[in-house]
Amino acid sequence: MGKAFNYVRGSLEDRFWSKVDRFGDCWVWLASLDSRGYGNFGMPKNDGTGRFLMQRAHRVAWFLTHGLALTKKQYLCHLCDNPKCVNPAHLFVGDAKANMADCVAKNRLNDRSGQKNPRAKLTESDVLEIRSSPHSLKALAAKYGVSKSVVGDARRGTTWRGLA
Repeated sequence: MGKAFNYVRGSLEDRFWSKVDRFGDCWVWLASLDSRGYGNFGMPKNDGTGRFLMQRAHRVAWFLTHGLALTKKQYLCHLCDNPKCVNPAHLFVGDAKANMADCVAKNRLNDRSGQKNPRAKLTESDVLEIRSSPHSLKALAAKYGVSKSVVGDARRGTTWRGLA
């Protein structure tokens, strides 16, 4: 992220902070959001083209406040769990492991095992019945409307491992 540039609309800092609502504990990003709800902000490229590179707004807030650009391996985690928040006091630097530990500690991981997985073709009761059935894979596949490999994987425990 380079030094601050002056634009018709003001400095980089003025452009950035004008898109933030700082009237609360979380400083909420008011401009563009990505598909996960994190703010987007165009940082000027340092190649003389005048083009911009989109950055996550909370990372830009960190840079503007601390003067430190983060590496790609460094994560900027939210204490508040609000992806729109750009308050530097709510952010801390970590790595992938710290980010996952924070996620687990705050119970934010989605459990997508078993029938909670949107791609699941069988229910728990189907799998229990398959495992106790003497019928062939072909017969069970026809009964449940799935392939023989889906039935075989469920029967062997390759899938649905957490089911007793």
